[in-house]
Amino acid sequence: MKTTLSVGQLATIALSLSPLAAAWPSWPRWLPDIDSLVVRQDDSSSSNSTSATASPSQTGTAKSQPVTTKNLNTAGIEPTGTGNSTNTKTAAATHTEYPAQDAAGNVVMVTPAATQVATNLYKIGENITWGWNYTNLQGTPTAIDVLVSILSTATFTLTQNMTFETPGVFEWDTKQYEEDNVGQPLLTEQYTLVIYDADGSPTQTAEAGYLAPFSGFKFGLYQPKGATPLADWSCATCSAALGSTERRAIGMAAAMSVVTVLSFTWFVVGFGALL
Repeated sequence: MKTTLSVGQLATIALSLSPLAAAWPSWPRWLPDIDSLVVRQDDSSSSNSTSATASPSQTGTAKSQPVTTKNLNTAGIEPTGTGNSTNTKTAAATHTEYPAQDAAGNVVMVTPAATQVATNLYKIGENITWGWNYTNLQGTPTAIDVLVSILSTATFTLTQNMTFETPGVFEWDTKQYEEDNVGQPLLTEQYTLVIYDADGSPTQTAEAGYLAPFSGFKFGLYQPKGATPLADWSCATCSAALGSTERRAIGMAAAMSVVTVLSFTWFVVGFGALL
């Protein structure tokens, strides 16, 4: 009976003969190459090892990687990535409220004095100076507006955003004003001086602690006329000559006087005769 050698047995024999093959100058061609047998043995061993050992990447716990997101709102502000910030924050203006029982700020005229009863008259073409003080003022205005009005039908703006100072002083050059405002000449009328906070309006409601619009000073402006030569001047009420009306009035008064005297004389004489 012929014995059949298995591949494993042939591999064992080849391995046992490998030292002899190294010493033998030429390996017989009829035997399989040692390298082929060894490689096949290595492949089989590697395959078994691979199937028995699991890959660390397969058995390890998967970790979530951080995801970088970006704001897609193009209207927003993109970060610059630098450590220094150049953005500045502007605080919103605040309006302080004072107790309701506090009085509103007022304007008190100093020049001319408020005690003066007669209306002040100013000649158009000359400088006019006004001065005033403030009372009960807690919220200081940033600027002041000054204007004059004619019975609320016409308004003349004198200055806007005038620096707030205590006391307040304003000088009005009426001649320069007329030169700068040819289309709106000053009239011979009575005017009202109006002073108010530049952040408000002339008709604003008074608020506790803040300046209330002032319109308590009235004055008059008049347009001076040129001198009239003495030869051309006449006074209708200054003539010494009497007119016809005056002569008739005097004659009537004289006649009444005569009648009165005669009547009184007759009355006295007649009353004495009866006695």
